[in-house]
Amino acid sequence: MSDPKKARHGAPQCALILAIAFLAASVPRSAQCQTAGEIERLQEEISTRDALIEKLVTRVDELEGRMEQIEARDMHAVTPAAAVEVPTGEDTRVMEPQSQPEAAPQSLTAELDEPAGEEQNRLIRSAFEQTLIDRGGLLLQPRTFNIDPSFTYVHSSAENVVIDGFTVFPVLVIGDIVSERVDRDLFLGAVTFRFGLPWDSQLEARVPFGRERLRVFSADGGSSSFRDSGGGDVSLSMSHQIFRGRETWPDVLVSAGINFDSGTNPFEADEDEIFTGSGYRSANLSLTGVKVVDPVVYFWGLSYTYNDSTEQNFETRTGDPVRRRFSAGDTWGFNIGMAIALNFNSSLSFAYDQQFTAKSKLDGEAIPGSYATTGVFSIGSTYSFTDRITADVKVGIGVTQDSPDLIFSISFPLRGQF
Repeated sequence: MSDPKKARHGAPQCALILAIAFLAASVPRSAQCQTAGEIERLQEEISTRDALIEKLVTRVDELEGRMEQIEARDMHAVTPAAAVEVPTGEDTRVMEPQSQPEAAPQSLTAELDEPAGEEQNRLIRSAFEQTLIDRGGLLLQPRTFNIDPSFTYVHSSAENVVIDGFTVFPVLVIGDIVSERVDRDLFLGAVTFRFGLPWDSQLEARVPFGRERLRVFSADGGSSSFRDSGGGDVSLSMSHQIFRGRETWPDVLVSAGINFDSGTNPFEADEDEIFTGSGYRSANLSLTGVKVVDPVVYFWGLSYTYNDSTEQNFETRTGDPVRRRFSAGDTWGFNIGMAIALNFNSSLSFAYDQQFTAKSKLDGEAIPGSYATTGVFSIGSTYSFTDRITADVKVGIGVTQDSPDLIFSISFPLRGQF
């Protein structure tokens, strides 16, 4: 028989052993369940991340495909024979045929050919071209012509020192001298013809005509007014591009021309007659540089003008004519400026022109006070109606005593092919 006392003491011990065994078994299972739940949650987050990455990759591929289509459409002209279907996802878009662009001037650099649509590129080029053409920094393509009718108003006011005589600009006084104030208004019209030639060359001819009004106010309160009109000095020039810019280097062009003494001769003008010509021939040479840094075009130039001498009759105080040789001083100058694209149709330009004219001579003797320095700051704007028709407006302000007070000009260049 078992001892009842030992049985009572053994029962708690068995219960304690069973409790410890239960706790030992339950703790690992709880930890195991918790670890399994964490792993399952992480796997769900990884699956969600992978799905999001897959969607982003698909979207990037779709956008890259559309960008390639847009670049291919803008960089290459659409063939006129048939329309082209460009995929855009679920449906397709039909592009209408576009015609090939007109021939553009040769020296335009690649910066103006960025993909912005053919029509927009042509308007951008047209807005820049007229400013550069006027500055001698752009040539027309072969078999391309440009007709540029223009109107210019020039106002100048200065103190003069002549009564019984006349003056030859800039300063040549012959006769009795007193103080006068002279207001000069010049209305000058001109037609400029430009023709594109092979081998990066261009021919230019300019035919001016004008009307001038001269008002003279003397120190004693008297005044007089003179009006006259007539043709000016016709000019002819040839331009050639000698260097085509690369990277940081600009395009460089050279131009040589001659001015004929076709206008009214000031030496033969009567006392009450206004002259519209210089009375002598001249030759000029210029060098122009152009650099395009989208959306700005920078330009600069150097020029030299040789003025030929001429023999003319000068009246003495007794009224007898005397044959004397007059030599106008040579002129050299420079100009700098820039043109900025405002939008697809218009551009704005700023420029400064400075010229230095040496003293004129009479029978080899320098004429005192005939040295002249002129400087004009100008602001211009060009608007392109189409790639063949533009409007150009400029306003110039004289900054030296020898310069005109105000210069206003407007022109409507027309372009075509032959």
